[in-house]
Amino acid sequence: MFINGEWVLRDDLKVINPYTLETIGNITSLSRKETKEAIKIAEEHKSVMKNLPPSTRYSILMNIASEIQKNKEKLAKIISVDAGKPIRQSIIEVDRTIGTFKFAAFYAKELRGETIPLENGIILTKREPVGLIGAITPFNFPLNLVAHKVAPAIATGNSLVLHPSSKAPMAAIELTKIIEKVLKSKNVPLGVFNLLTGMGDVVGDEIVKNDKINMVSFTGSVEVGESITKNAGFKKITLELGGNNPMIVLKDGDIKKAVKSCVRGKFLNSGQVCISVGRVLVEDEVADEFIKGVIEETKKLKVGNPLDRETDIGALITPESAERVENLINQSVEEGGKILYGGKREKSVVYPTIMDVNHDNILSKIEIFAPVLPIIRIKDMDEALHYANNTKYGLHAGVFTNDINKAFKLADELEYGGVLINNSPTFRRDNMPFGGIKRSGMGREGVKYAVEEMSEIKTIIINNIQ
Repeated sequence: MFINGEWVLRDDLKVINPYTLETIGNITSLSRKETKEAIKIAEEHKSVMKNLPPSTRYSILMNIASEIQKNKEKLAKIISVDAGKPIRQSIIEVDRTIGTFKFAAFYAKELRGETIPLENGIILTKREPVGLIGAITPFNFPLNLVAHKVAPAIATGNSLVLHPSSKAPMAAIELTKIIEKVLKSKNVPLGVFNLLTGMGDVVGDEIVKNDKINMVSFTGSVEVGESITKNAGFKKITLELGGNNPMIVLKDGDIKKAVKSCVRGKFLNSGQVCISVGRVLVEDEVADEFIKGVIEETKKLKVGNPLDRETDIGALITPESAERVENLINQSVEEGGKILYGGKREKSVVYPTIMDVNHDNILSKIEIFAPVLPIIRIKDMDEALHYANNTKYGLHAGVFTNDINKAFKLADELEYGGVLINNSPTFRRDNMPFGGIKRSGMGREGVKYAVEEMSEIKTIIINNIQ
């Protein structure tokens, strides 16, 4: 859609407001041929980005952050209309995006190597850009997850093709306008950054398979991630995928804090968060107290129009997504699950739902990606650990305990990329390492760590120094 500094504007695909189901815009759906041409252009601009001085990359990133700040309310509204996210949460996403670009600006000047002693010589290392990065991003954080790929790519001197989700592309389009403005102000050829809108099975597939792409950075589903590993060939890959993130509540933990943390962590963005609370494993002795507290806290949440500043729960991304969730709730009940609260759906809106299930229930095994909270009673910490690890996922886990020995044991033995002590799994800071193990991902994001992923170490050996 934005290729080599030119906007390719066609009305190929409708963009739908998830809450009102009204059309809010149209986007170009690039063909495979057009995608190949865009990749070729970006590949031809690799040397431009590589040769930009660190001070220029720093200035570009800081200027992008400044422009986002100036357009904060506009961008937040776009996110809410495009993705169904409550406006208060959209404002937080914009603020995080500003911070992400500022973090990247810092690391643009901190791409340091090291020196290693050598008899009659010296060994030097330096970091160089990978080359051309293909970034594929999801709908649930349509601005900040784009920033987590674009910002470190610029910091490290890579050219880029960006493919946002066709379900919520409008924030990425608005960000592209900002990047265009900043690059023009710095006299940087616009072919270094290209926005490729369209369908994933065409645009995304070509990015993954094209030999001119040096690295694929993908955030999305496990199924697509597995496909990328099979089709990417000899490219670097980072994958940020899904999870069924357990939150373990032990009887010696602070139950009131666990309740509030659970409700915040489960219902943020209607549960459409990869580190959302996937299931609660709560010791039986405190299960009734915990469940009562969660229901009372959940009742306080307001469901409604995402643009209303009082709204806590907006819409899922499509009516089909909501229907899928409704079917999962029904299947869970057929398997013995009990609806303790909620269970209602209206079009794209699924109301907050709390369920009492066992370990074999469908909701205990999958990534729900919706405001549905399965609660499972366990007898002790060892049982919780067993069931928490008995999954193909390994993104985040949360633990509530006031016993330091139990905290360290669980931190050591939980098979997850991140373990949160006395917090829900739904915690992330944009400068921390973020990613999963098993089928939840490969590599790490978080600006510093993405910078490392998006660069290569070159070793230079100098001999015969007198």
